[in-house]
Amino acid sequence: MKILVISGFLGAGKTTFIKEMVKSTKREYVIFENEFGDVNIDGEILRNNSKEMNKNMENGIKREDVELNVWELTSGCACCSTKADFISSLLVIDNTLNPDFLIVEPSGIAILSNILNNVSNASYERIKIFPPITIVDARTYFKYKNKYAEIFIDQVKMAPHIQLSKAENMTDDEINLIYEDIKAVNQNAHIHTADYHNQSTDYWNSLFSGELLKTGNSDLINVKNKMQNVTYKNSYADNPAILVSFLDKLILGYYGDINRAKGVFKAFNCNMHFDVADTNYNIVILEDNAENNAVFIGNQIDKELLIKELDEMRNLK
Repeated sequence: MKILVISGFLGAGKTTFIKEMVKSTKREYVIFENEFGDVNIDGEILRNNSKEMNKNMENGIKREDVELNVWELTSGCACCSTKADFISSLLVIDNTLNPDFLIVEPSGIAILSNILNNVSNASYERIKIFPPITIVDARTYFKYKNKYAEIFIDQVKMAPHIQLSKAENMTDDEINLIYEDIKAVNQNAHIHTADYHNQSTDYWNSLFSGELLKTGNSDLINVKNKMQNVTYKNSYADNPAILVSFLDKLILGYYGDINRAKGVFKAFNCNMHFDVADTNYNIVILEDNAENNAVFIGNQIDKELLIKELDEMRNLK
């Protein structure tokens, strides 16, 4: 089983990148993603929000006391998630699904060096890893690099491939400034500044041409106390205007320093999927049956106020 780790800080666009990769390469992958929080939001996005994906087909596969949730995609790919031990999960995926390619999508605040150490520590002859790629949101590069230096710089430093995202409205000078700064952190990185959409097969092949990556340092960095997350289940907003008002307050810092939030708010006759990255958000209204859960990630979150207002929104129904 060959593994490609696709990392990136909160809101960088890892899931969008993976969906484009599946679409462009027309290859079969297993996508192993994990979330920071008690609910799995990206799994819902991969499962429900793409035209390439089937209606829910969930199978619980239990192997070596690890329960693995698997969703099958129309392209033949699969998306899976588990809260179990990382190495055990890799072995379950290999033994159960036996994929040629496994795409690992860590949480946005995962330490990439930790992930690579975990994979190398599996010590399993059938598991190999390609040089990882980190997706970097060009708009928030300097902000998050300075604000969450230990996490952000580790993701940039450990990746031989860096792909800039969301740079379509930036000038060449702005992009070059980011390019030079990344080079100062990781002088050997191959930095992709062009939009990855509609790239040739040579671009995608370059991500799968590396050899087994061996990491010398086994020291793991502990970031459990550096970020906060608030998970809210059964989220409800009576109509889109109420959700918009709530998200406006959120990005203005009313509930604290929240850098990432996403999930689903149930309304009277629809579900409102929302996604917040830094000071931007979008809402998509769908008539699907997604679970109405939400997760909020950041620093110094006023959890009591946030939960209070979410409860008030839910009690209006």
